[in-house]
Parts: sequence; C-alpha cells; structure tokens
Amino acid sequence: MTRNPSEKPKSRASAKVGTTVTKDNLKALGADRLADLLIELAGQDTALTRRLRMALTAVHAKDKLGKEIEKRLRTIQRSRGFLPWDRIRPLAAELDTLRQSILGDVASADVGQAISAMRLLVEIAPSVYERSDDSSGYLSDVFREAASDLGVLWGRQANRDPAIVVTDLLTLLDDDGYGTCDRLLAACGTALGETGAAMLRTMLLARLRDLPASKGNSDYHTDIARMQVIRHLRDLADAMGDVDAYSEAVSLSDRQYAYTGDVARRLLDKGRAREALDWLDRETEENSRFYKENDDLRIEAYEAVGDRDKAQALRWNVFRERLSLPHWKAYQRHLSDYDAIDAEEQALDHIRNFPNRSVVLSTLLEWPALDEAARLVRHHTAELDGRDYGTLRPAAERLSEAYPNEATLLYRLLVEAVLDRALSRYYAYAAKDLASCQRLAPMLTMAEGMESHETFMTRLKASHKRKLGFWSLIAVP
Repeated sequence: MTRNPSEKPKSRASAKVGTTVTKDNLKALGADRLADLLIELAGQDTALTRRLRMALTAVHAKDKLGKEIEKRLRTIQRSRGFLPWDRIRPLAAELDTLRQSILGDVASADVGQAISAMRLLVEIAPSVYERSDDSSGYLSDVFREAASDLGVLWGRQANRDPAIVVTDLLTLLDDDGYGTCDRLLAACGTALGETGAAMLRTMLLARLRDLPASKGNSDYHTDIARMQVIRHLRDLADAMGDVDAYSEAVSLSDRQYAYTGDVARRLLDKGRAREALDWLDRETEENSRFYKENDDLRIEAYEAVGDRDKAQALRWNVFRERLSLPHWKAYQRHLSDYDAIDAEEQALDHIRNFPNRSVVLSTLLEWPALDEAARLVRHHTAELDGRDYGTLRPAAERLSEAYPNEATLLYRLLVEAVLDRALSRYYAYAAKDLASCQRLAPMLTMAEGMESHETFMTRLKASHKRKLGFWSLIAVP
C-alpha cells in the first residue's frame, strides 16, 4: 500500500492517548459502558458500593443524604473488631469523604442536619481510637478537621442561640480525651459572636477560680486542669481576634515564660511593637531556651520601633552564637558596601574558629566557601565525627569535583565509623562510600601525607577482615 506523502505517520505517543486513564478518555466510553464497569467493580468492593450509594443519594434524594451518612457512622461506631494497620488509611479516606459530603452536599440542603452528622463524626472518634493504632495520624487528622468543620457549621446556622453553642462546645471539650477538639474553639468565632464569647469567657474564668491553686509538680491533676482552662481562654481569644484577652489568659498561667513569644507575635501583628518588646523583656535569662527562641521576634520588634542598632547587634550575636547564615545575611543587607567587606572577613574568621567543626563545615558549604571547607577537612579531619553522615556525606559530594583529596577523607571517615562499631545495618551505606573512594582514587594527590587508596584498603582489610557481611558488598576490581 502506497502512503500519501501528505499523510503524517501516527506517533506511538498519540496512539496511546486513547488508552490513558483520564477524565476525557473515560467520557469517550459513554455513560452505559461506564455504568456497567462501575456495577461490576462495586460487586467486588463494598467501599465502592457505599460511595456510589452516597453519590446517588446526593443527586436523587439530597434531603436523605445526612441520614444515610449518620447510618454509616453509627455502624462504624458499633464495630468492635480491631483495625489492623492496613485498614487505617482506607477507613480514614472513607471518613474524610463523609466529612466532605456533610460540609458540602448536606449543609447546602440542611445546615441543621449537617451539624447533627458532623457532631456524630466527631463523637465516634473515641470508639475508633480504642480499636486501632493511629500512629500514622491519618484518623486523628480527619477527626480534628471534622471538629473544626463543626465550628464552621455552627456559624452558618441562622438564629442559633449563642447559649446553646457555648453548652455544646463545652460538652465536647470536656469529653475530649484524645485531642480531637483541639481546633474546635478556634473555628467558633462566628458561631459564638460577642455575646457567646463573653458567656464562655465568664464560665471559663469561674471554672478557674473554683480550681485550687497549683502546688507544683506534686499536684499534677490540678495543674493539668488549670492548664486546660487557660488553653481554652487562649483559644477563645484567638477565635475572637482579641490579643488583649490572649495576653490576659497567658497572665493567668504559672508558665508565662512559655508564651511570651506567642503574645509578642500577636501584638506585632496588630502593630503594637513596643508592647511586644515589653512582653519579650519579661524573660530576663538570656541563656534560657525561650529567650533564644524569641530572638527573631525581638529583631522584628526593634525594627518596628526604629531601633536599628539593637536589631543589628542582635543579628550579629545570633550569628556568632549559632553560625546562623540567615541572620548573617540579614545583618549584611543592612550594611554599606564598604562596611560589608570588613564584616565578611570578620564573619569568616569567626566561623573558622568556631569550636564545633561539623557546624563549621556545613556553614562554609552553605556560605559558600569551598576552599575554606576543604582546608577545614584537611587540617581538622580528626575533629570530625564519621557518625555525622548528615553533614559529612553531602560535604563529600560537594567537594568531590574540585577537592578529591578532602572528599576522600570524608568518605573514609564515614566508612570507618560504621566498621569500627560493627553497625551491620549500615554496611550498605559504607559500601557506597567506599565505592566513592574508589571512584576518586585516580584523582588523588599524595601531598601533605595523603594516604593512597591502595594503602587505605590494605589497612581497612587488616582491621576489619572478619566483617564478611561488609566485604560481600564490595565489588572485586
């Protein structure tokens, strides 16, 4: 058969387009064919059957969808069999599909029914947790999202009595033993309104007054109860966007120092930088963890009040203490070109003399100053820890092209750290590192007492000849 010269041959890629599972290609099958396929699959998959039934209900009997979802949720609640790990994710996916249906289709038809179904979804959480191992977090993510959605749905219900919202909210919070409702209060700003928020705050403060004062570590239960009430007060303040109420809630705590940064962040967001500094200054122990965690907030606050000198001084101090390059770069941006040259040399000199050599190596690579990094490896090999593979292996990869000697020294440290401790589960990594040494061997120079690859291999075999599991992974040249 003679091909018309004007005809272009069909490419193999275009021939496959029709067989790729895409929405457009599936549409081409037609409704009847797709329906037959779905019926066939549904007969083998009960989860798909349930999903199809819900979809049909949403189209043909939308007013009954909420009841259908509740029926399914109660079935899950009544189940008693333990859920193995491989059933956790499918169940979480089903629950999330139900959650989305409640928030969408059910709520558009009947908000009250949606509230009832979403609350049931939140309330079945304990029964599900008790018969499963949710270490993956799939289930808890869905339940927390459902609790947040419940707060949103309360806000969408017209003429809802704030007192009922407060009562329902406290009931759920009080019965929550798994953290399911951690995000609920934050989503209730609209539902509560100013009236409901004032009622809830009054009730929470009354609870706090009725609790005995904390007696320290010996009074765990009282301490936990007080912390929970204060946390609810903080969440309520956030829900209403009230930074003053938030700071007042923190002031009620015996652990104000843990929340000074949170208060300062909210004050800065409201343009109240001087008040933010006042809160940050409450932590006077400069070596404490909380003080250092708030350094960036202090810098932001200093800038906001126009105290650039203090902001710069703090950036420099943070860089000196932690070799934090983001702080160095921010410090450098605020210098003139002339001052930046001197400051850069001063910074590099400080990095060179920093006591933690692994941190120095990472910093020099990030700077980047590869020549300085290579010098560090060359002169301070013994001070680097071969167990720090998270630093040494990337460093070796970065240095291998221009500095094969220094890269080889790092790979050798990694190999010997594994073999010296007979860490058999890491032999495969050590074998790859040794292969990298072999790859770099032709590029090595014997300057400054550099051990040849052959000599290193002889020493390694003499020291670890009995580690047959490792040597079985090494390719024989």
